[in-house]
Amino acid sequence: MRLTWLDWSLVLLYILAVVGAGLISRRRVKSISDFLVAGRQIRYHLGVATLVATELGLVTMMYFAEQGYRFGIAAFIIGIIWAAAYYTIGSTGFIVDRIRQLDIVTITEYFEVRFSRGVRVLGAILIIIAGVLSLGVFLKLGAVFLIHFMNIPETYHHITLTLVVSIVILYTMAGGMISIVLTDYVQFVVLAFAMVFTTIFVLAQFGYMDFFSRISEMYATQGLDPLHHEEYGWSFIGYWTVFAISGCVLWQPVTQRIFAAQSPEVNRFIFKSTSMMFLARAFFPIVWGVGAALYFGTGSDAVAGMPMFLTAILPVGMLGLFGASMFAAMMSTDAGYIHAWSTIIVQDLINPLRGGILSDAQRLLWTRISILGIGLLMLFFGIWYQLKDTAFRYLLDVTTIYYAGGLAVLVGGLYWKRATTVGAYAAFACGALLPLAAVVEDIVLQTQGSTLTGYFAQLFSPNIRGLLSFAFGFGGLIIGSLVSTQKVLQRT
Repeated sequence: MRLTWLDWSLVLLYILAVVGAGLISRRRVKSISDFLVAGRQIRYHLGVATLVATELGLVTMMYFAEQGYRFGIAAFIIGIIWAAAYYTIGSTGFIVDRIRQLDIVTITEYFEVRFSRGVRVLGAILIIIAGVLSLGVFLKLGAVFLIHFMNIPETYHHITLTLVVSIVILYTMAGGMISIVLTDYVQFVVLAFAMVFTTIFVLAQFGYMDFFSRISEMYATQGLDPLHHEEYGWSFIGYWTVFAISGCVLWQPVTQRIFAAQSPEVNRFIFKSTSMMFLARAFFPIVWGVGAALYFGTGSDAVAGMPMFLTAILPVGMLGLFGASMFAAMMSTDAGYIHAWSTIIVQDLINPLRGGILSDAQRLLWTRISILGIGLLMLFFGIWYQLKDTAFRYLLDVTTIYYAGGLAVLVGGLYWKRATTVGAYAAFACGALLPLAAVVEDIVLQTQGSTLTGYFAQLFSPNIRGLLSFAFGFGGLIIGSLVSTQKVLQRT
């Protein structure tokens, strides 16, 4: 084990600081608005830091590194499109300007404002399914990193997972959004410093110019060309572009920052600034993953390759800083996501189904109970579920369950006056059909002990399945709205 007492001290000191900040921030929680959206007082610099820190999780590092390990620098197309989506939203104010003007806490709350309570509940169910299924993989990849980077014995795997979840639950339950925002700022600084210097060490390991020449030798031209890569290509670019736009305006951990910002103008600045940083969040871990492939060869473990590689090349002190920054990334994202889904459960399921009568104190209590429940589900799923494809592809599938219909309902509700409640139901149902069938079938096969690929996963390629899901979502909205409008006209 290469980590010295100095490295371990840096990691442990950071963990203690985060937990302490979360507990101290409990004093600032005066209302449900404080707990859920930090009193809607997040300003520009803090908004950028908390958005980047939440979306720059350890799971992001791991799946980008895996993409780099498997497919070379071509994987950077993911970061380019993602950054372009954020910049476009920030420049135009598309969707975010209108929803920030509403006095709402969750994006699914808008579905009741525009359509009906039933649409809101359906949207909430789908985003909770997508969110909880995602969180299990977050924890699994985090555990892979910790075990291989810190050389934790495999026998302590479950203990490590439980400890991480317990820490995240503790400080998230304490201060809610305030504790998350406060710790995000520190994590943002630590992450930025560690990522830059780690990348310098990686490039220096091979020589700055030799690094890219060796990529072309190992991966051939495909490793540098995403347009003609069998994993990416034009179908992926189309799917990922629509997906990235959806993530800007539908993913609750992101939209929670939109609702917490001081004004729509602040939101625009946050999105534009964040877009540039999202280029870096893709480039750095992809370089680490490519470096691991060059170091070990492509026949090694693509998921564990990055932490094993960095443990081998980083010097003492830098190991501790990087380990602390990855802990920061993991806890920031896990806390932000657990908090987001608990907010959805209370605001968009429990409270509406109870007739909207819950007091602030009751909603705060139920939110904390939901945080605990989600954390336990996250722990169980993270231990049990086994990935059959890359982590990135799995996350695309489970998130598309909600995005494909949600984007159609949100855009239609904001910009198309003829959109109806029937159309919204149809959009969610049609959009979720293919990805939900593929994911559920895979889970059923795993419970039966089968390693076979399901029928729905084989029916279309992943990129085509994703594109069709979004097309079905918009098709459902348009057809459902036109048919229901026609029926109303016939009755009158």
